[in-house]
Amino acid sequence: MKVLLVGGGSSHEREVSLRSTDAMERAVDELGYEYVRVNLDSELDVSKYWNDTFDIALLGFHGRAGEDGLLQSMLENSTIPYTGAGVRDSLLAFSKDASKRIFKTHEVPTADWELHLHTPGNDLPVTRLELPFVIKPDNEGSTIGLSVCTDRTSLEKAKMVSGAFSHLIYEKFIPGRELTVGVVGGQVYPIVEIFPGHELYDYESKYTKGMSRYECPANLDLPLTEHIQKLAKKAMDVVGVQVYGRVDFRLDPDGNPWCLEINTLPGMTETSLLPMGAAAFGLTFPELIDDILKQSMKKYN
Repeated sequence: MKVLLVGGGSSHEREVSLRSTDAMERAVDELGYEYVRVNLDSELDVSKYWNDTFDIALLGFHGRAGEDGLLQSMLENSTIPYTGAGVRDSLLAFSKDASKRIFKTHEVPTADWELHLHTPGNDLPVTRLELPFVIKPDNEGSTIGLSVCTDRTSLEKAKMVSGAFSHLIYEKFIPGRELTVGVVGGQVYPIVEIFPGHELYDYESKYTKGMSRYECPANLDLPLTEHIQKLAKKAMDVVGVQVYGRVDFRLDPDGNPWCLEINTLPGMTETSLLPMGAAAFGLTFPELIDDILKQSMKKYN
């Protein structure tokens, strides 16, 4: 197998993407595959580096343009095989509003929410939701633009953080525990519990070394573990996400899980959450990348 490994891109998550792509390059090298690594300023430039000697493009992008279906549409238009979710599933999963609508239709529990259109610089839209609630962009990744609103002061701060975006999700705040579940090729990995440095697992908590800690497998009883894993698989299935993804949950104090979103191109450094679950399942990081490559190739057989 010859791999075109691409990362970087134009989203807010460029630096994280480069770190993921670095880790994947080490894995592909260890696996013994022939490969070419390219860091791009625009996700849509992948086709410039593709030729018929390659078998597949391994996507190291995160965030808008790389994860929202646009790149996948361009690749399919150019008949370039690529890893991970397809056009439709990438688009649906990247929109929190769209995916939550599907969750609700198929009885995957998800917190009450509203979608609001917003003009950046103006006052935030008024909501029927009672405090506390979370405001976040509908179509950004990595908790960029996320605000937890508990009072008037936090609403003012949210205007500066979340108010920079035009499509906003207002979501009922679910107190409790932060959980995430990786799914690759239909195989559900052990649950990771996140102990964030802030009230929610925001961008700073994710990417500031030592700010958060993790436990995998999460300390949950077996029936609850299996219930959450089944919900993760169901969420992937009803949205139609192909190959792999990571499903995020909140677990309330009464032991009820609430599905937040699906990440179709989650972080892929050796210490990221999906690889953490894979390691608890018994896979090395190169074995995980190998599985993603092989599962992705099945789409084109």
